[in-house]
Amino acid sequence: MKIYGLHGITHGTAHVLTVMSPQGARAALEHLIQTDDLIVTAGPGRLTQYLEKRNGALQRLIDTYDIEVLSKKDWDHHKETLSTTIWK
Repeated sequence: MKIYGLHGITHGTAHVLTVMSPQGARAALEHLIQTDDLIVTAGPGRLTQYLEKRNGALQRLIDTYDIEVLSKKDWDHHKETLSTTIWK
């Protein structure tokens, strides 16, 4: 499964990774493991976000699932290209 990610930072300076997949948000959520090192925020009509509780947790997730981390410009392009399929 192809998964794209975008790094971000919360107001409290925690690291967050938002993910999208051509297979849809639900498929990506079911594919990625959930660990005690991450807080997962997901729901209908939104892309899943992984908030890092422990240093290195996001990088381990990226490495384990070969997530392609994009620049904001590339993220926006992929989001537009994939259109409504990412929200399923």
